[in-house]
Amino acid sequence: MRFPRLPRPRLSFEWVGALGGRTTLLYVGYTLVLFVVFLLITFPHELLVRRALSSVIQGAVDVDFKSLRLGYNGYEISSARIAPAADDQAPYLECSRVWVRPSVAALVRGNPYDFLVSADLYGGQAHGEVNVAGGALNGWMQWRDVELGRYRTVTSLLDEGQLVGKVSGQFTFEARRNNVGAGQGNGDIAIDGGSITSAKVNGFTVPDLKLRQTRAKFQVRPGHIELQEFQSAGDITAQGSGQISLRDPIQDSNLNLRATVVTGLETPDTIKALVALIPRQPGA
Repeated sequence: MRFPRLPRPRLSFEWVGALGGRTTLLYVGYTLVLFVVFLLITFPHELLVRRALSSVIQGAVDVDFKSLRLGYNGYEISSARIAPAADDQAPYLECSRVWVRPSVAALVRGNPYDFLVSADLYGGQAHGEVNVAGGALNGWMQWRDVELGRYRTVTSLLDEGQLVGKVSGQFTFEARRNNVGAGQGNGDIAIDGGSITSAKVNGFTVPDLKLRQTRAKFQVRPGHIELQEFQSAGDITAQGSGQISLRDPIQDSNLNLRATVVTGLETPDTIKALVALIPRQPGA
């Protein structure tokens, strides 16, 4: 059976001549390209991002940065910081560089409010994803090789001394943009090569301590952090669980920890003496 042959469609470009010819079209295209380029260059990106942050982050924290520019990897933000509203407290987080760009996978699904984030912070790197659609603020973050001694929120607790360690971990969170303080999350953290030397806290000398590795799982809830499966190995071996009740300022937070601490041959005598002072349950 032979099928009838369909006529082949013919494309005509005679309408191009009516527009003034190819030269005119090239000028129009060139003008449009220049318009888009100069629009991207002169667009007030920094003002737009600052307004977006002020609408997303509402509460007792301030989010600020030094400068912002549009690059190949999205927005590049320099000297970003998240700090308490009170200026006399150490920042919660500081990043030398932050890159933010929309998630292509989310754009395909029709969600323009999902962003991929990467950052350089405290000598290490972090990356993750943040979704701010529908008044929500949720996502996940991973970090590695963060230098504990450069984290001012912790080092500000010391009058003097040195704190060393490489921190890695991950954190998943969810909250509402208009009430970030009521958010919650969970994650895990690992500190390799941690040590504290020649330190004083509130005028009291802290014995030197070295830990090869410390690991913990945690949950963040409004007003407190729950520590789960806490383990450490080094000058002492410890495991346990507990809770940190958060206060403002952060130095007034309370730690309630249930732990089993075991000393060894490498444990300094000052640490052994302190461990011996820890109250024990009858029969322990």
